[in-house]
Amino acid sequence: MTSSEPRPPAGLDRVQPARRSTPLRDRLRGPWRVIVRDASMMPTIRPGDWLLVDPTTRSWPRPGSLVVFREPDTELLAIKRVAGGPGDRVELDEGHLILGPDEAWLLSDAGPAELLAIGAGTPIDSRRYGPVPVDALVGRAWFRYGPRGRIGRIEQTGGRR
Repeated sequence: MTSSEPRPPAGLDRVQPARRSTPLRDRLRGPWRVIVRDASMMPTIRPGDWLLVDPTTRSWPRPGSLVVFREPDTELLAIKRVAGGPGDRVELDEGHLILGPDEAWLLSDAGPAELLAIGAGTPIDSRRYGPVPVDALVGRAWFRYGPRGRIGRIEQTGGRR
């Protein structure tokens, strides 16, 4: 899918280098750390939040979970909420879509109006690039370790579907 709007910068900065193709032995060394730069997951995740990501996740977690993945069109790291998992039916404007056995439907928590109000543009999620294959999954975001006032487990349910 194309858009005439300029592409905003990637939503995450990787603190420790990591790739999905990294051997499991290396992935078991501990959680990866990422710093959020994108506003598309507000209010759950805000720009400046520091997150821990479980890199041992090999399949899509349940709907409502937050995941870090590589965007299909750019390979940039992004964070979104799982709105539908393998085999789920996703309602679209002109019908529906049944997700494949290794696909997920990922959505932003912040709506288009909220993002436009803060000057962040429209959300870039599965509504733009479609279902995301499990090969793009990097891991499940589960804990915020900064800034100090926001430290704690990340809410895994809620948000827009």
